[in-house]
Amino acid sequence: MKKVLVIGGTGVLGTSVVNTLQQQQIEFVIGSRSQVKKGSYSIVNQSTDFPWKRVDLATGEGLAEALIGIDTVIHLASAPTKIGGEPFEVVTTRNLLKALNQSKAKHLIYSSIVGVDKVPFSYYRAKLAAEKLIQQQGIPYSILRATQFHDLINFLIRKLLFLPIGFVPKQLKFQPIHVDAVSSELSRLAQAGPQQTVLNLGGPQLFTLETMTRLWMKIHGKLKPLVPIPTIGGLMKSFEKGENTCPEKAVGSKTWEEYLLENQERLS
Repeated sequence: MKKVLVIGGTGVLGTSVVNTLQQQQIEFVIGSRSQVKKGSYSIVNQSTDFPWKRVDLATGEGLAEALIGIDTVIHLASAPTKIGGEPFEVVTTRNLLKALNQSKAKHLIYSSIVGVDKVPFSYYRAKLAAEKLIQQQGIPYSILRATQFHDLINFLIRKLLFLPIGFVPKQLKFQPIHVDAVSSELSRLAQAGPQQTVLNLGGPQLFTLETMTRLWMKIHGKLKPLVPIPTIGGLMKSFEKGENTCPEKAVGSKTWEEYLLENQERLS
């Protein structure tokens, strides 16, 4: 491995991946529509300008130029939207694959979500469709599915506790993982080479949403009644079954409690 292109390198996962590659002294370039700015809280080394290429996956603009001299591509750009009636995931992945076929890159790593093959949710179906495009294309690949990030669960709980009474679908299951654990695995895959398979990665603990919510309130000093919401619809029932989790693939990561304590001031 000589050089890595991180597409979507300015997002939550992207900045963590960039930090990891920087710490491991792996040469990389960020591909995104906007340039990462010095002074960002997520940037480890403030003294250097990060190598950056303007890439618009929605149109394919800039991809050919960004792929020059690249051996490995980490595809992190993601959105639950549509482009011309098609899912963002499908259009952007198709554009990337077309450009990769005309490049000398040797490995495509795609970041996906645990349960995309089971959970009946349009965004998950789009991620699965993107996975299938990659698998059918013939380009050497690795697909990493991860469980939900701590930040996402925190966002959900804050929404549920917005009113004086918290309405919580108590039995939904989650296996939260810290974003840095995912970026470490993506970096490992970049160095290991194509796996030609789908890999799962989950956090160290499996919780119900009720348990996570009560711990959130305890750490933040909040006290309010929780009213259970019935499990209705295929999406909620799928999360109740834990189809978004992979306890057999749990890894060492900051726990939910550690995350809350570490970010208590920022999250309050």
